[in-house]
Amino acid sequence: MLKDMLHSASNRMIKAYLEDAHAHDLADEFIGLDPSEREKVYRLISNQKLAELVSYLEAEEAADILAEFDLEKQKTLVEMMEPDDAADIIQELEDDEQESLIAILGETADVVQLISYDEDETGSAMTNLVVVLHPEMDVKQATKKVIKEAPDVETINTLFVTDAAHRFLGVVQLKDLLKAKTPCQIETLIQQHPFVYDTDLITQSLEAIRNYNIYEMPVCNEDNQLVGMITMDDALDIYQEEAQEDFERLAGLPETIEGPAVKTALHRLPWLITLLALSIPIALVTSLFEEVLAAVVILIVFQPLILDSAGNVATQTLAVTLKMMATNEKGLIKNSYREIITGMINGLVIGAIAFGMTYVFATLNTSLAMTTDAITISFVVGFSLWMTVLVSPVVAILIPITIRLLRFDPAVASGPFITTLVDIAALFIYFGLATLMLGGL
Repeated sequence: MLKDMLHSASNRMIKAYLEDAHAHDLADEFIGLDPSEREKVYRLISNQKLAELVSYLEAEEAADILAEFDLEKQKTLVEMMEPDDAADIIQELEDDEQESLIAILGETADVVQLISYDEDETGSAMTNLVVVLHPEMDVKQATKKVIKEAPDVETINTLFVTDAAHRFLGVVQLKDLLKAKTPCQIETLIQQHPFVYDTDLITQSLEAIRNYNIYEMPVCNEDNQLVGMITMDDALDIYQEEAQEDFERLAGLPETIEGPAVKTALHRLPWLITLLALSIPIALVTSLFEEVLAAVVILIVFQPLILDSAGNVATQTLAVTLKMMATNEKGLIKNSYREIITGMINGLVIGAIAFGMTYVFATLNTSLAMTTDAITISFVVGFSLWMTVLVSPVVAILIPITIRLLRFDPAVASGPFITTLVDIAALFIYFGLATLMLGGL
């Protein structure tokens, strides 16, 4: 609609539409505009609406838009945005552009303080626009303060109470404040409330929000001074980003980008080459057992069965383990034990089925070497499959736990890496057992 209006409607009508439309809808329409159409929007839209529009864009796209303006305009737009949104956008700017903008904003600016946190720390995702009350305030005085500051903060449903040193004391719900009648001090309305620290991992803070089922989580520094809050909508955005990031890592993908096929291919190529290099050990392991493979050709037929089954089990266990790490670390040991027992049971059933399938195949294909010893070959395939399905969940549990202990994101133990390790173990089990039982025949 906006694109059509830019070519057919009067400037007055376009201005009215830009001011009345929701910024989210404008952001969706804005992406499809060409440079000349965007320039016309810039001339007609107010700074406040433009700031809202940019806030609804993806951070990378928003940074590209922000970079089109001079520093004074950038400063104006950033100061009109929510600090946490502005911080995300500024961090996507080129280093020199970022330094120039931070310099003009000043070190004491709210958004600059948020940028100082590491991206995986809670402070990087909080907003410091909150209403702060003090315990000695009368409810009438507090209500006036809320009304005055309401347009400038993200929410007033939960009001935070601090002492003279700005240490967090608790919260007052807006409904309780409105019900109270003067004379009545805020200290009589204070409720105890959980909080997180600004240097906590963001994943830990999100888990606290979920566990306590609250919409505004106070954030304090190491001195228990209130520095901001994380809201439920911030938590949902971060959950989405974390889920996408974990999915990409589990699938062995680099960061998802949108653009031409050539750009996407070049972005993925280094990762694919890395995975190709990881597959070399599998070929080397196979070469160690040339003698038994030359003597018992039928073993090659069942190699994909062994490797695929092991990889499938490992990927399933890895997904469950990562989920437990993210949502219920206390149940991780119990879950690991259950996964190993499940692998043992499944391996036993699958191994028995593989034994029968191999025996039938070996009996019918007399042209392949060593098929006269069908029982032994069937045992090698069935027992190897059972062992690999048993070992796979152990590897898929130990690797992410080890990575977690090294203080890295366990999601980096992506499907391809786990599968490669499991494949190597499966080949040693399969060909090792075959050498032991068939090598001398």
